[in-house]
Amino acid sequence: MPDIVEIIKEQHRQVEELLTRAEKGDGDSAALMQEVARLLLPHSEAEESFVYPAIRDLAAEAGDEVKDGAVEHHQVEEMLQNLLRGDADDPGYDGTVAAIAGELRHHVQEEEEELLPVLAERLGDDERAEMGRRFLEATSGDPHEATRRELYEKAREQEIPGRSRMNKQELADAVGES
Repeated sequence: MPDIVEIIKEQHRQVEELLTRAEKGDGDSAALMQEVARLLLPHSEAEESFVYPAIRDLAAEAGDEVKDGAVEHHQVEEMLQNLLRGDADDPGYDGTVAAIAGELRHHVQEEEEELLPVLAERLGDDERAEMGRRFLEATSGDPHEATRRELYEKAREQEIPGRSRMNKQELADAVGES
């Protein structure tokens, strides 16, 4: 089984391919961005749930970068949610796609250069493989479990303050689904 670092990088490449196609107008942009959201949201949730905490435990000096990574996840998710509520013909749609792509490319570069090397250097092969197994399981998704995005929408409807900075468990607690 591939290790966690390779799995995350492969998922990054999949999202990058979709973003590039959406930016170039190669296909249905709205459908491509729906696919970005389908891949990205569980990816971010899994990273925040156990990958980022592992990195923080292995390298305390990476704590600020881990926090920044989570904030970037939430910013991109919010932009994606707003984009998906609209229509590809809406004014500013292409600009929002470009903004999401730019933010994601920046995030991926930092993650791959600063965070993933911690796992590659400080975990053994078996530990990376086990984390990779968990990550694949988490990103394939349980259709009965609410996603962070769904919980965020409930928090927005309930006007819960600070929701954009909350992780999935915090959102579940805030909306009463824990």
